[in-house]
Amino acid sequence: MKLRFTILLLFTLIQVQASHIVGGNLFIQASKAGQYNYTLGLTMYFDALNGNAGAEDELVNIYIFRKRDNLPIAQIPVPKVSRKSITYANPICGISTLQTFMITYAIDLRLEVTAFSDPDGYYMIWDRCCRNNSITNIKNPGQAGSLFYLEFPPISKQGVAFVNSSPSFSEIKGDYACVDSPFTFDFGGTDADGDSLVYSLVTPRQGFSSSDNPSAFGQGSSNYPTITWENGISEKNIIPGPKPLTIDNKTGQLSVTASSLGLYVFQVQIDEYRKGVKIGTVTRDFQLKVVDCPKQDPPLLLFKPVGTDQFYSENEIIKLSKEDDQCFEVMVTDPSPNQIVKIRGTAFNNTNQYFQILPNSFKTTAGNDTLRFQICLDDCFISYDTRPIRLQLIAEDETCPIPLLDTLNIYIQRTDAGNNPPVVSTSLAADTVFVAAGEKTTFDVFCEDIDVDLVALSAAGQNFLIADYGMNFLPTSGKGQIQQNFEWTPPCSAKIGDVLAVDFLGEDQRCPDNTLKKIKTVYFIVGSSANTPPVVSYSESDHIIDYRLDQKTPISFQVTGTDVDTNRIVLSAIGRGFDLSSVGMQFEPQSGISVVNSQFQWQPNCQALEGDPNRSFIIDFVVADQSCAAALDTISMTINLENAPEQPFPEMPNVITPNNDGKNDCLVLSDLPTDNCAQQFIDLTIFNRWGKKVYYSKTTDDWCPENISAGYYYYVIRYTHKNIKSGLTILQ
Repeated sequence: MKLRFTILLLFTLIQVQASHIVGGNLFIQASKAGQYNYTLGLTMYFDALNGNAGAEDELVNIYIFRKRDNLPIAQIPVPKVSRKSITYANPICGISTLQTFMITYAIDLRLEVTAFSDPDGYYMIWDRCCRNNSITNIKNPGQAGSLFYLEFPPISKQGVAFVNSSPSFSEIKGDYACVDSPFTFDFGGTDADGDSLVYSLVTPRQGFSSSDNPSAFGQGSSNYPTITWENGISEKNIIPGPKPLTIDNKTGQLSVTASSLGLYVFQVQIDEYRKGVKIGTVTRDFQLKVVDCPKQDPPLLLFKPVGTDQFYSENEIIKLSKEDDQCFEVMVTDPSPNQIVKIRGTAFNNTNQYFQILPNSFKTTAGNDTLRFQICLDDCFISYDTRPIRLQLIAEDETCPIPLLDTLNIYIQRTDAGNNPPVVSTSLAADTVFVAAGEKTTFDVFCEDIDVDLVALSAAGQNFLIADYGMNFLPTSGKGQIQQNFEWTPPCSAKIGDVLAVDFLGEDQRCPDNTLKKIKTVYFIVGSSANTPPVVSYSESDHIIDYRLDQKTPISFQVTGTDVDTNRIVLSAIGRGFDLSSVGMQFEPQSGISVVNSQFQWQPNCQALEGDPNRSFIIDFVVADQSCAAALDTISMTINLENAPEQPFPEMPNVITPNNDGKNDCLVLSDLPTDNCAQQFIDLTIFNRWGKKVYYSKTTDDWCPENISAGYYYYVIRYTHKNIKSGLTILQ
């Protein structure tokens, strides 16, 4: 805070009034130093001839406000980092009454997310007085300030960094316009983020600075004051004339034909859009001087086709074959002596130039000097179709401030260059293919060139993208002869009767940017899809299984799904009114081609009866194919589950004689009642007469004691709801 106070005090004490501001703009650029790091500053154009040297600030104050409510956010002192004289587009065109410095102020800083995340964004300003006294198109220019203005979006949206840089501009050239002569001026910029830029001419902002307060303290506003135009001047004729000042809203190129001498100030507003949404604005001021220039006439291009003494008319088409001379002569004249005249050319309808201009630069030695040059066509300067190639020649002299031009368009149709087109064919019997939704179609495409040139093969849908329809065809290239496979399974959304045309393009690439092309079109007609339903079966011979819970063997059988159409099929099982896994049934769904198998297995228990003496379970086994004309088959299995009947307890023996004679050696337990859902065996415990446990078992295996003393014993047989207690005498 102490540093900021010192800087403000210095600016309060040293205020210099001067007419010095030519123009400029603010900028904010995302830095590579890390997230939320930016370089902020301004570029100012300073009048080196009329400006007061004391008005060239070493520091400028840039103020930042929140757009939503004009709340002050920051005041940033920014130091001067460079100063240079701007040059002319043509250095020989400099005049003594026009000299401008480009001064750059910049600072690197990190912006705090908490301060710069308002959804409506922010704006920054620099407000300084004064403009040049000699400006022609505004009132009281020496009392008018300059306000540089820039809007920028929040640096974070919904917690995610939103990276953006304001447009960048190349150095302005120090050019001037000649009265009554057309003049163009590149005022466009570029955007590092790829955002689109829209240009418009606006009335320059003046701000709140004045000759009495040239370095005004920054004030936030949604409607800054603007300069006052001279009578008869408005945004529609900032520089008046037969063609007043205009700007191309896409490129930023300024155009004007001025009718009066003077110094004209203007402001261009550049709006920045991302995905159709405006995210930023910057204004850029400058002034253009209109001077009286010596009258100059442009050069003149002339052409006489071979075999005629008449000059070429642009309505003619020059027809050439490989037997004709590949070079022809063009003339250029210029009224002025000692002029450098340069020739350049462009071939339209031909993506590469494939021609030479020899020579392409001259110097006139006398007024209306006539100079001659050759246009020589390469072998690849060929018009393969009926359209001629438009060869545009431009002659440009060194007239100041901008060159004068003449343009000559020559239409040339040049055929029969000894190159044969490729032949494109397919492995199909005809050019029409009947297809069905969900059914794969495949064939090979061939491209052959009898000249053994490099050829390329690709495919494109007529009025559709083949990738959008799931068609597979990879472009390929090679020498002489190549082939590639086409594959397509029409989607289920394909409608019967639809016709799709695919062009298979073969290109002879002897001339890379002027290829000789041949197309083979294949028509796909969508028909109905034939589909045989799949079949499901199981290894059980009956559809009903009766099962009593005292059975020990689990229920098990195999389920099979088949499909003769070789479609992918899915086999699954569904319980009617119950979930298979909840009662312990095991069945894994399966998928595959033609045939799939899965094993059903179940070891029922009492829980499945849910307290009832019996219960029926119905399982539906379903096989479904995954063709577009989907079909399925179902087979059901009913399992009747029954509780085991309750059995009476047998009479237990009270004497055993374990002497290994095979008679009455064991306490027989195998005759005990089998378990059912009401009664289940728990365990057997045998005690001697003193209560000591001599045997324990959780099974109903017979007890055949060995090495045990004769005597009297007690035993307890426990069931879930009943116990049997008795005595047992062991005799040896």
